[in-house]
Amino acid sequence: MNNNKKTILLVDDDPDMLEIGGIIVKRAGYGCITVMSGEEGLSALMGSKPDLVILDYMMPNMNGFEFFQQLRKNSKYQIVRDTPVILLTAASEKETERQELFELGLSNFLLKPFGNRELLNIIDNVLTQHELLLKNKELQEQVKRIEYKYRDLIENASDLIFTLDIDAKFVLINRRISTICKQDREDWIDKNFSDMIVVEDRQEAKMNVKKTLKGLSRIFEVRVKRENGQYVYLSININPIFEKGKIVGCVGIARDITEKKQLGQEIVELKNFNESIIQSISSGLITVNLDHKITSFNSSAGEVLGYSEIEVIGKPLNEVFPMEDCEKLLSNIDDPDQELLNREMPLTTKEGNRVYIGFTVTPRIDTQDRRVGSIISFKDITQIKQMQVEVQRMDRLASMGVLASGIAHEIRNPLAGIKTIAQALEEDLEPDDSRREYVSRIVRQVNRLDDLLKTIFSYAKPRQPKRNLHRFPEIVQEVVALLENRMRSQSVKYSETYHSELPLVHVDFHQLEQVFVNLFLNALDAMPKGGELKLEAYPKVTTLRRVDRRGRSSPVQNKSSLYTEVCLTDTGEGIDSRDLNSIFNPFFTTKLQGSGLGLSIVYRIVADHHGDIQVDSDAKNGTRFKLLLPTEE
Repeated sequence: MNNNKKTILLVDDDPDMLEIGGIIVKRAGYGCITVMSGEEGLSALMGSKPDLVILDYMMPNMNGFEFFQQLRKNSKYQIVRDTPVILLTAASEKETERQELFELGLSNFLLKPFGNRELLNIIDNVLTQHELLLKNKELQEQVKRIEYKYRDLIENASDLIFTLDIDAKFVLINRRISTICKQDREDWIDKNFSDMIVVEDRQEAKMNVKKTLKGLSRIFEVRVKRENGQYVYLSININPIFEKGKIVGCVGIARDITEKKQLGQEIVELKNFNESIIQSISSGLITVNLDHKITSFNSSAGEVLGYSEIEVIGKPLNEVFPMEDCEKLLSNIDDPDQELLNREMPLTTKEGNRVYIGFTVTPRIDTQDRRVGSIISFKDITQIKQMQVEVQRMDRLASMGVLASGIAHEIRNPLAGIKTIAQALEEDLEPDDSRREYVSRIVRQVNRLDDLLKTIFSYAKPRQPKRNLHRFPEIVQEVVALLENRMRSQSVKYSETYHSELPLVHVDFHQLEQVFVNLFLNALDAMPKGGELKLEAYPKVTTLRRVDRRGRSSPVQNKSSLYTEVCLTDTGEGIDSRDLNSIFNPFFTTKLQGSGLGLSIVYRIVADHHGDIQVDSDAKNGTRFKLLLPTEE
């Protein structure tokens, strides 16, 4: 090798390495070009077309891996693509993409630090190997030209070529038979063609040979069994041989399609495997093409949205979902510079309901690194949103505890003083003194404030329920007796229905009484001009679930238990749908004189009893509260 004819391109951002490397290769008789960046290296490669590139792995902007990817994959550098490359690195094997680089054609790796003799040996070896490779390619081309011109078509064919006589016995057979059957071809001469075929396929093979000997060309597949028990799949094209217009036998070409069969089976299995993964993942998955038409839709997406795959495949996304939803889903996905999009939004289901999803939109890239669509992955986070509401509600409860303590210290003491002074003043005034009425009003207002503080205390720091088994109708009777006169005065028709086998409820009698007093009072407030109030109670075996405003539920416990389900329905004014999510929050009220604590206390008591309360309301048809009360520990 004449080194003076070889030029080496050194690419390194370290000036010292460039200087040292240049000295080493020049002393060895090579020409040398040095650049300090990957971009400059690609330009120098195109301009000078060196015989070898020595490239540093760690460089700013474009590292060695990116340089090599550009060289091997970018059509811009096609004329220098086969230039051998040696990569210098101080990084460990785990920190470099060695396998991928060698698969792309990297000539060698050299770890830093290294000696000059080590570097020159690798340079010599790589250049020698490259020359051998070029010569090998040239020789291969010559062999191909010679083969096309001189080779014996039959003997050197990659397929099995044979002829059969009129009795379907082998007359001529090429040496490919030894590769397929692992036997010498001489062993098959004068043997019947069907003897080579496995028993299960012989009938079909005999039928096709018989038709060929009658003048029909045939193409069919059979299996051949080797001595080691392995099967070889052959695709056979067989044609009749005519001699003076008479069929004297047939000629066949058999191709080994075992790998094709195996590859086809692997492709089918891989497709089925990928499909099973896509269909079994818990996240919804929708893919769309560049025209935003749906190309795939997994079962989890169907469970959340109510559509089947057949209903949506091939349809534009805006024909399945409202335009407003599509704009949110597809925003920025056509921007090639987009980053991973991870967002939340309500999405309309097939039934018209709104379900809250967390979703991610990513580009769908094909094997040529081209964007062919987008992948929308989403998960129903309605339960998470419901838990967030519960956490917010508990945060308010914690704030109420702090507020109540402050009120206790800062308000109740002054109120006690005001009340004491007012009562003393009242005793000093004559019975007929008109000023006694002012003093009485002061005392009443102080009492009113004290009652409000007690209500706040009962919410912020409620006592733990003392639960025992009670008959539920007895609790209701206490409430009805208390409010019977008001129901009569408001012309409210009250009715109650109890199941004949209603179980005992495991509750705190007085706390549950407080729950239904609040619920009854709310119902009466909603029916100032009269109406109907109906209470129903039934046994129910169920799993306790929390149901959010979108109608989706999440389990609170894993096992089913016996509960008493109580429905309290009124025909009053109803609750605005916008307020349904807030009615159990402290201090939320739509009443002019309400404190906003009644339903908060109800919710807290039911939760402390490990029960559940839900509400459905319509502005025209009234309100229904549904409670689940425990019947056991």
